[in-house]
Amino acid sequence: METTGHLRKVMISSMLVMVFNAVVSHEPFLGNPENLSIKGEFSDIVDEQHKLPSWELKHGAVSSLPHSRWQTQMAFSKTVYSFQVNEDTVPGSLVGKLEAHLGSPTPITFSVQEDDGESMFLLSPVSGEFLLSRSLDFETQRFYILTVEVQQGDSQVSSVRVYFNVLDVNDNPPVFSQNNFFASLLEDTHVRTCFLSLNVSDKDDGENGEVEVMVVSGDEVGMFFIHSSGSLCLNKELDRERQSSYNLTVTVNDCALPASSQLTSTAHVVVVVEDINDNAPFFVSAKHVSIPEDSALHSLIMTVHAEDKDAGSNAKVFYFLSNSFGETFSIDNTSGEMFLEEMLDREKADTLNITVTATDMGSPQMATTMNLTVHVEDVNDNDPVFSQSSYSLFVKEDVPRGTSLFQTKAQDQDIGSNGQVRYLLTPAGPFMVDTVRGVLSVTGQLDRERDSNYTLILTAADRGDIPRSSTTAISITVLDVNDFTPLFSPETLIIHVKENEEDPSELTRQVLLYLMVHTLQTYSHH
Repeated sequence: METTGHLRKVMISSMLVMVFNAVVSHEPFLGNPENLSIKGEFSDIVDEQHKLPSWELKHGAVSSLPHSRWQTQMAFSKTVYSFQVNEDTVPGSLVGKLEAHLGSPTPITFSVQEDDGESMFLLSPVSGEFLLSRSLDFETQRFYILTVEVQQGDSQVSSVRVYFNVLDVNDNPPVFSQNNFFASLLEDTHVRTCFLSLNVSDKDDGENGEVEVMVVSGDEVGMFFIHSSGSLCLNKELDRERQSSYNLTVTVNDCALPASSQLTSTAHVVVVVEDINDNAPFFVSAKHVSIPEDSALHSLIMTVHAEDKDAGSNAKVFYFLSNSFGETFSIDNTSGEMFLEEMLDREKADTLNITVTATDMGSPQMATTMNLTVHVEDVNDNDPVFSQSSYSLFVKEDVPRGTSLFQTKAQDQDIGSNGQVRYLLTPAGPFMVDTVRGVLSVTGQLDRERDSNYTLILTAADRGDIPRSSTTAISITVLDVNDFTPLFSPETLIIHVKENEEDPSELTRQVLLYLMVHTLQTYSHH
């Protein structure tokens, strides 16, 4: 059945072409020009779809039809009828009319002999008018071919081809192949790259089927554009760190006129920007840290931290140390925690400079470095130290009060209050020490005849929270000065001499001996 129907259409279409050629070559055209506007259109369609055989035309007549038949066809007002019908025509509407002119007044009757539309068009046998029986659809079938005969009485008089050309109306909106699209792009994708076909289609024809696609929201900076092929393309360079995804609304409208009749559809497109390793880590932790010099071994010094704007393994950071202080510090490669591995001594090194490297795990890897300064804080771990363990001084007994005898200074390697030294003298006696400068002075009158030697203890103490101190001994010898005159005691000396003493030297010896005894007694009392 399907093969037979196809053959019938081929034959009808072939005859149509020959009739058109004959009419155009030999017959004057009568009636509305638009009725024959379908000639070229149908011949193209027939040639393409039905592969017509080459039928010979001779002198304007179809060689396969009898000459007498061709003459009787002139009873119709036209040699071929063509009607144009909008596909939205309401069923029951008048869509065409045939006219026949015969010399006899006998009533004529119209009838459809061949119909490839399965009674889509109903012919009135009396008036020759065609009514539309049901709704048309341009997208389903664009034209119909009928053969109509006219009879006068009981005999056949003539037949004619009737063509109905279905005209498209804009009754189909353009559509996307799907309502939601998803695409992913590496952030280094080249500009002008087209990466997503939106697969837009419109079943209508002509301007009604031509479409325009545009991005209407979600792309305020113009990152994308629609190619004429209907593909979504990149218009500017991407940067995932600035924006990692785009949620686009895309519309398509046809080009029907007037613009108010245009139909539109909408789709949503999510574009995810995939990361590449285009950012090196950067440190956000402090570049300086202070730690006490008595910090315990393996104690946590600080945690260094670097961030990476990339994602995934491109943002995973590992840490490494490089310094000139041996194994003083260590670092946890993943957490960035730094630990003390050797004891510190501020008095040897109060500042340590370390280079910390942060490396990501991207390919290729990217790294950055930071110079970390470690300040070693002082603790009070040193005593003040005198330059000598003891001092010896010689002072004349007539030295004036307030006289500075000498200055001693104790050194403390600590700093701040831990290194500030204050002095204390015990026992003080006739001496004092300046608590800040360490200057020893005389505060009282010396008297060698009373005290000729002094032994003092000088203490130097720092001002740490728990003070540390040291001492030194000071030995002072008081030197005599001639501060006493000789005295007779008793002041009156009574000497008894014999009147007949013959040796005066004996008398002299007695006086000298007496003076010596009294002088010794006087010194012994002092």
